[in-house]
Amino acid sequence: MVNAFSFVCTACGKCCNSPPAMALPELFRHRDRIIGCIAIGRVPRRRVGERLRVGRHETVLDAADIAAFDSIADTLLYRTGDIFSIMTQGYDYPSLARCPALADDGRCAIHLNGKPVTCEVVPLDPLVPDTLQHLVLAGRNQSAAYLGTDCIQEGERADAVLMTAEGEIKDANARDALARRRRALEREREVWGRAVFESLRKDLFDSPGALARIPAGGFLTISIVPALLAVASTSAGCRQSCLDYIDSQLALIDRSIEQALFRRRLDDRPVTHELRGFTQAYQRAKALLGTPLPAMEVESGARPSLSPIEAYLSGAGR
Repeated sequence: MVNAFSFVCTACGKCCNSPPAMALPELFRHRDRIIGCIAIGRVPRRRVGERLRVGRHETVLDAADIAAFDSIADTLLYRTGDIFSIMTQGYDYPSLARCPALADDGRCAIHLNGKPVTCEVVPLDPLVPDTLQHLVLAGRNQSAAYLGTDCIQEGERADAVLMTAEGEIKDANARDALARRRRALEREREVWGRAVFESLRKDLFDSPGALARIPAGGFLTISIVPALLAVASTSAGCRQSCLDYIDSQLALIDRSIEQALFRRRLDDRPVTHELRGFTQAYQRAKALLGTPLPAMEVESGARPSLSPIEAYLSGAGR
């Protein structure tokens, strides 16, 4: 089979070496365990005839490939000359080299209680067309995070699930997870992403000097507050949900910094500095949102219905 890769998860936790990308409702659900942030990345612009090569696997991009990349950019990403991703994700000290959701035994503590969809997508990439996912698997098969795991295997194997072959994703569960993650990213773009993009356009996306802060192949992390302000403005219920989230995050950040100070690692200092910046941003947002919106009158005995964004934040609008 051409470009075939199989995958089997042994729950070893080696790929759970950092906080995952998470939609805003997922961060709200795990507010007491995972610190949230916004991660901004630069996405390469692809061109017809470009060669993508990973090891011995090579693809020359054709018009159909470029159309697939453009479709992803138009629905999930942000264009302003270059193409950018703007996503919410978990944040923690890199020195810990583990996801905050891992229990002491190295197993996922939220596997059966709201595991993020992006974890179900692993080891695929929702920002890459399905026809090119074999290159994602080939690259991750060679990455340090997967070395020695044997979870990604080239070819069809009896002891693993056939993930990709001949330009297709063969596993139905993987196709479903990719579709759900892409729908979540599209919804995030609609609910808060466009508003955050526009709020950052002048000071970041239209400034070559500011754009230089986005590391090649990495992300610029900022406070999640711009996303919270975007959703808080939609209803009194959303405002209160954001205030509750802020209180939980302030307590979690305090605990995280306290633990870092106890570890006394020099390489933790930049993260501690950034977390203190998050705290200041949360405190400013809390003051801004502190005056509640007027409550709607509700008939006696009736329950107020959730707004669409309230339902989304609660997980009921998925």
